[in-house]
Amino acid sequence: MNVRLSTPHSALRTPRLERAFTMVEIALSLAIIGFALVAIIGVLPAGMSVQKDNREQTIINLDAAFLMDALRTGPQGQDDLTNYVVSITNIYTLYSGSPLATNPSASYSFNATQLTSGQIIIGLLSTPKYILTNYNGFLGFYSNSVTAVFRAINAPAVDQGLSQASRDFAFQYLVTIEISPTADYAFASANGTWLNLTSLTNTLIPGGSSLDDAIAQNLQNNMHEMRLTFRWPVLPNGQLGGGKQVFRSSVAGTFQRVPLLNWPSNYFIQPLTYTAQTP
Repeated sequence: MNVRLSTPHSALRTPRLERAFTMVEIALSLAIIGFALVAIIGVLPAGMSVQKDNREQTIINLDAAFLMDALRTGPQGQDDLTNYVVSITNIYTLYSGSPLATNPSASYSFNATQLTSGQIIIGLLSTPKYILTNYNGFLGFYSNSVTAVFRAINAPAVDQGLSQASRDFAFQYLVTIEISPTADYAFASANGTWLNLTSLTNTLIPGGSSLDDAIAQNLQNNMHEMRLTFRWPVLPNGQLGGGKQVFRSSVAGTFQRVPLLNWPSNYFIQPLTYTAQTP
């Protein structure tokens, strides 16, 4: 009996050799990867810079809202500001009709070790842009330029430490505070009569001032514009970076002047108080 053994077809096939990558192909692949890495590395600093700018902008927006509310409502409950204020400086100039006045400028500055309470900090920051004065019998006013250097209040926790290293590397900015009367009226009026608006019945006031002038004078005392100009960052050498943003808001209320021992006069906005001008 003849038995025929069949051999599988696959077993008769000649084994096929697998080809590997050649050196040329490997070189081309490495070149493509190298170009891609160069492009990625080139874009990475720009991306990190944009992320840094966005983070700083967010901090400025949050801190601006906090500072505006603190200035509007006064010093109560704001003693935590002592952890963030680096210094406060006011450069003031006298403007007067006196022939002896030469518009002298002076300044005062306080560092963090001297700013020991929220009352002192808010009182200094709330100094009005213009303060009426009597210089040698002549009406005039002081023009104030108040600036303060802050460590970021809403910064990450790593910047909130009390160590000197945390303070040195924390994000800092400079803010200029200007609180000016809303109404545009002369600060030294020679012939104006200051009257209570509730008692006015005529359109003209004795002495030459009109009703509009009286309204402007009352607005000047009870309505103010608050302008906060932020510049950042504050560099180690004291120079300022390129960041800048201005925040503006209206504030209704009168100023209360509180003299403190061994300190310049502190000013606080009284938001629920209305003061009418009287003769």
